[in-house]
Amino acid sequence: MNLEESDLYREKMEKNTRNRKGVMLSIVLCALLIVGLVAMILLLQYQDSVTDKVFIDNNQQQSFPDDFYKEIEGTVYLNANELATLLNYTYNQGEYNKYNENADSCYLQNDFEIVAMSVNENKYQKYISTVSTSQKITIADIVVTTKNKSGYCENFDLINPLKFIDGKIYVSKEDAAEMLNLRIDWKPYRYRFYTLDYIVKQAKSSIAQLGYTQISGYYENLKSILYDFVIVSKGTEGSKDNLYGVISLSENGREVIGVKYNDIKFVQNVKEFYVTASNGTMGILNSDGGTVIAPSEFENISLLDDEKQLYLVEKDGEFGVVNRNGKTLIHAENDAIGFDTSEFELDDIENSSLLFGEVIPVQKDDLYGLCNTEGDLILSITIDDLGYKTGSKETTSGHEENVLLIPPSVGIKGIVIKKDELYGIYDITEERIVLPCVCTKIYAITKSGETTYYMEHDGQARPLRDFLEEQNLINIDEKEENEEKNSDTESETTSNENKVSNTTTDKNSSTNTENTTNKVSNSNTSN
Repeated sequence: MNLEESDLYREKMEKNTRNRKGVMLSIVLCALLIVGLVAMILLLQYQDSVTDKVFIDNNQQQSFPDDFYKEIEGTVYLNANELATLLNYTYNQGEYNKYNENADSCYLQNDFEIVAMSVNENKYQKYISTVSTSQKITIADIVVTTKNKSGYCENFDLINPLKFIDGKIYVSKEDAAEMLNLRIDWKPYRYRFYTLDYIVKQAKSSIAQLGYTQISGYYENLKSILYDFVIVSKGTEGSKDNLYGVISLSENGREVIGVKYNDIKFVQNVKEFYVTASNGTMGILNSDGGTVIAPSEFENISLLDDEKQLYLVEKDGEFGVVNRNGKTLIHAENDAIGFDTSEFELDDIENSSLLFGEVIPVQKDDLYGLCNTEGDLILSITIDDLGYKTGSKETTSGHEENVLLIPPSVGIKGIVIKKDELYGIYDITEERIVLPCVCTKIYAITKSGETTYYMEHDGQARPLRDFLEEQNLINIDEKEENEEKNSDTESETTSNENKVSNTTTDKNSSTNTENTTNKVSNSNTSN
């Protein structure tokens, strides 16, 4: 081999070596690039996995505020305002129907319902409130109406108390689900909310496979699907043979209530079904299909008070009250149960059929009486009316306000009664009339945020509490719980009863005694 061939061989070998190194370097660079890309992807995936995301019906929301939720002592709380916005509810600050702007109260409204809540309460309310519109409103392509009239209200107990943080109301996710008719799947960094529309769509698919033709289109009834109950029919809408029943989706379509009723209404706060039989009578069945009240006697039934489990019943146009066991407490022989309290805004009455949560007004032949929750008639049906309604008179002290209830702050729990155009007071604690109907007025005046109750007799007005104290009729200590009375208070009450024995009437009588009239007159004169 000559020298020239040796140099060419060496150059060739060096070139091959360079090429191999270049290839190796390319491979190493590609490998590093791939590793870098994989690491970046994994990092992005990790960052994504630990980034909060909110989904509404499986649709990710592009943005939500940092204060959307807070975890407090192991409980997740949701910002009521922000949640309402995500779910297309209107958020209103202040108490419902109170026309104030209290930041610690609010109410949320959709097309059919108002949800009212206040931080200082352990309950919230749901009101039916149908929106006036010429267009039909649908949920899951079902034309939806309301079975109850606008203003119908149901009370719900809170699972966890509301929180008021930085001027905003927070509600626990457990309460939010029932409040806003949701199902919530809450997992770390993934918060999924399923609306009633989404849930009903799923139910429609299921009932079709089970052979049912339709779901009841009442808004109240659609809410039963939140608990896996569906009110279904096999007939044609509007036809006489269109009967309804209830099935359980969680039990593969088992019939909880047979498809044999002309109508069914779901009551969400007690999870019961009001059924109407073919003979026009109504009954109540629970979510297990068990009978609460058999559909055999009453034409209409409605919930009077869920806590005490009392029901308003109607038979032949007359009204009564039964309990959850079907026991008749007040026979259906009254023209009305309850009282129209719409003109007594000062009293802030939650249940017009159960005053103070203890007393049921009854009306017959244009006269009124009072019953307790056991059905006992504690004030005979001899009273002309309940409550005092002012003629909007301005006095030197302020504007007179209507009064139905005398609150415990005055010293008793009383109800204003009217007889022969004069007014008195029935004390529900003592179960008797403590002030006979001798007053021309019993009213209230609110000034500088403080409400004072007055009585007027013989043209002279004086604070009601002053009179009650003089007559030893005070039986509620404002500083103690109403139901707690020590032995001194009991002794004083006994003494008070003796002192006023000539000033009051029997608990079932509305007769005004001459002695009491004189005492009222004398106390006004001395004042």
